[in-house]
Parts: sequence; C-alpha cells; structure tokens
Amino acid sequence: MDYETADGSQFSLREIWSEDGRGTPQFQGTLITALIDGNAYVGKSLERADEMDDADVLQYLETVPAENIFPLMPEDLAVAPPFDASKHYLKAPQFTYDDRAAGNTFVADCLLHEAAVLERLMKHPHSSILTYYGCVVRDRRITHLALKRYPQTLPELEVTALSGTERQILHDQIEDGIIHLHSLGLAHNDINPDNICIDADGRAVIVDFDSCLPFGEALMKGVSGAAGDKIPLSDPENDFKGLRDIELFLHLDAPGMDHPTKRQPAATSSRRQF
Repeated sequence: MDYETADGSQFSLREIWSEDGRGTPQFQGTLITALIDGNAYVGKSLERADEMDDADVLQYLETVPAENIFPLMPEDLAVAPPFDASKHYLKAPQFTYDDRAAGNTFVADCLLHEAAVLERLMKHPHSSILTYYGCVVRDRRITHLALKRYPQTLPELEVTALSGTERQILHDQIEDGIIHLHSLGLAHNDINPDNICIDADGRAVIVDFDSCLPFGEALMKGVSGAAGDKIPLSDPENDFKGLRDIELFLHLDAPGMDHPTKRQPAATSSRRQF
C-alpha cells in the first residue's frame, strides 16, 4: 500500500507473509518505508497495514542514515530548476527496511549512477528517450531526479482503440530509442510496458534508467527476461527481448491482425562512446 499525505510525505506499507508446514499463509508483519520532509525512515509493525492510521505508522519509524539513500551531489551534474508540478515528475529513491543498516549505501549508489546516466542522455537527446532536467539537491545531497511528466504509461493507453499502423509506429519509436541508447554503448536492460510512457503528442518514450549500464557491466538490479544462474550483464539483447515482449503486448488482443514486420535495425557499433 502506497500513499501520500497532504504535506507531501510519502509512505509505503508492505505486508510480509510466509507459509506454515501445511501451506497456510501466516502474517509476519508490515514493513514501512517513508520519505518525510526530505528524510528517509523505515519501520516494522506486527499490525496489518489496513489496521494502522498515520499516528500508528509514525510511532514505528526510525531514521535511515542520509548517506545510505541520498548521495553527495557531484559538481559535474546539473541541478534541477524550481519544481513545476504541471511539467515535472520527481523520482525518489526506492529503499527497503534492510537499507537502514549503517554503511549500506546501495540505494545511494544506484541513485547517483542513474543521475550520471541521465546526465549523459541529456547531452545526447532523442525523442524516444525521457527528458531529464537535473538533480534536486538538499544539504549537498541528491534527494530526487527531476524528469518530464508524461500523461500516461503504455499499459494505461487504450491500445485496443489503435489501428495496426498506429501500434507499429509505437513499436518503431521504442526501437528507435533503443538503437540510440546502443549507439552510446548503453543498454537499458529493463524494457517492458511499464517503462514506456506516452507523451502529449502520442509518442512512445522510454523511461526508468536505474538499470541502464555500459555493455558488459554487471547489473546492479535484476533484468527483465534474464534467466540462469549467471550474474546478469548489461547487454543489447536484453533490450531486444524486452522489445519483443512489448510487441506481444501491443498485438495480444488482436489475434486476427497481421504480425508486424520487424524493421532491420540500423547498423550500430558495440563500442562504448564516452
């Protein structure tokens, strides 16, 4: 359960369940994460999520060290302009109860990495790649990433109302964005319908770059479609697997529709370009 209070504080409550020897679900507790006035908190309760009010939630919270969640702002990254709710979406770091431990900077490291990737993409823009405005900074630490606000995601789009040609255009726009990323030596590694937004002009835009890495680097997070026991690596093929999933998503409801003809991808270099 996720919610936001009138003062802008954000809360996430996740119930933990296990099974006994007979396979019967057993409630173990509720884990809480919160962002309040720019500070990170976590907590654990033995109450069900829907049985707690705001006061109950607050009593369980403990502060997470700022350095665990919010990285120091480097001098070479852009600072976001003043927030405009009509134009900007502020992406906050995602953290869990386990991230409270002193010295655990995994979340901060991921946020700093994503900021660096977005900074590079800002210098090499593409119409199928999200628009990035810079880092929101407080007390010399990055607290949010300022992104363009898009009207809807691909799953929210009424795909069934689109013609075959319109669906193919969306597919090709996503493919164009992927090819642009690959030309920079980067793979997104998490291409799926939830990570595609639709802009005001109806164009498909790739978002969520926290798994984006140069080719061959070990992924900090899981990858859509990855299999096996090997450590997943950043790989262009991850993106094309994701694109095939999106192709199925776009055409799944129309079994009588001709299968879209896949365009031949433009020749790209596998070299990193920095």
